[in-house]
Amino acid sequence: MNEEEILTLFQRDAEAASEALVAQYRRLLWGICARRLNAPEDIDECVYAALAEFCLNWRQFDHSRGTLKSYLISIADKKALDLYRQNLRWQRMQKAAEHCAGQALRAPLEREWLFADMDGLDDREKWLLYLRYVSGYTYVEIARMLALPYEQVKKQGYRAYLKLKRAWEG
Repeated sequence: MNEEEILTLFQRDAEAASEALVAQYRRLLWGICARRLNAPEDIDECVYAALAEFCLNWRQFDHSRGTLKSYLISIADKKALDLYRQNLRWQRMQKAAEHCAGQALRAPLEREWLFADMDGLDDREKWLLYLRYVSGYTYVEIARMLALPYEQVKKQGYRAYLKLKRAWEG
């Protein structure tokens, strides 16, 4: 099915057009995303996010500015780059937390007590709480380490703290 047929199909049946789009471009977009990402789950996430973004906003596509193929490639590449940068921040946070763990700023028993109730948190939230409350870093210092905005780190840290507090109270 060519680009024109897919775009025409979107006007009549968006679900069928979405299936045709996935069948036509999934493998191509997989290769584009795989240039920046290593984990198959991350690549899948980017491919389907790019396809979903187009399917939800297909009316915004301007055929006079380029082909559907190049448009999808640019969306997928942007999604892959965003996830790649997010993964780099995550790796920096892990390294910072591991560095702090090596310094053993507080008693091991305290650390075990904190991590015992963290089953409801994802890894990023655990590391953020570890850096903040076990290693003693401020949100400003954590934000600098991770090259993230202070407000974002503070908000994520507070939300993780509230989750942990609810786990302790429940």
